[in-house]
Amino acid sequence: PPNRRSRRRVVPAAVLDSMDTKWKVAIDRVREFAHRGVPVLIGTRSVATSELASRHLTEAGLAHVVLNAAQDKTEADIVAAAGQPGRITVATNMAGRGTDIRLTEGALDNGGLHVIMLEMHDAGRIDRQLAGRCARQGQPGLFAPILSLDDALIQETLSATEKAIVQVGFRLYGQSFGRWAMRHAQRKAERLHATMRNSLLRSDEVLDHALAFSEKPE
Repeated sequence: PPNRRSRRRVVPAAVLDSMDTKWKVAIDRVREFAHRGVPVLIGTRSVATSELASRHLTEAGLAHVVLNAAQDKTEADIVAAAGQPGRITVATNMAGRGTDIRLTEGALDNGGLHVIMLEMHDAGRIDRQLAGRCARQGQPGLFAPILSLDDALIQETLSATEKAIVQVGFRLYGQSFGRWAMRHAQRKAERLHATMRNSLLRSDEVLDHALAFSEKPE
C-alpha cells in the first residue's frame, strides 16, 4: 500500500476512430488544462510521436517543452520546471525516469499534475509507470488516456481480421468496445513478448548445455 492515501483520479480512456480526431481531442484537452493553470505532462511511447505532438502543439499556439531522452544536458532543468502552473511538457516513457516532478503550490492548488497518455504501450506495466508520475506522495493529480484505433498497438499487434472486427464493434458499441479492443491488443502483445523471452531462455539453456560438453577454447 502507498505511504499516503492516493489522490490520483483516473479518467476512463477516450478511444477515437481516427488519428486526426485523437489529436484534435488531445490538443483541446491540453489547452483546457493549461488555461486553468494545471501543469500537463503528455506521455508518448516513441520519440517520433513526441515530435509529432510538439508540431501539433506549436500549430495550436501552445508553448511547451519536449523531453525525449535527446536532451541529456537539459533534462534535469526540464523536469524541474514541469511542475509549474500551466506548463506543458511532452515526454517519452524513458525520458526523465526516476526524477520526481516537483509541483509548486500554485500547481497543487489547481489540481496537481495532469498526465495525458497518447498511446498505450506493449506492456501495461509501462502505462502504470506513466500514471504514477502524477499524484505522488499524496498529492492531487489526474491520469487521462486519449487513444485511437489507428494507434501502433492496434495496427502492429492485431491481425487484419481482428482489426476489421474492432472497426465494426466500435461503430456498434462505441467507447466500451474501443477500450476492450485496446486492452485485448495489449494483452496479446504481452503474451507475444513473454513467448519470445521464454524462447530465448530455452535457447540459452540449450547453448549452455552444449558448451558444457565442448573442450575449453584455447
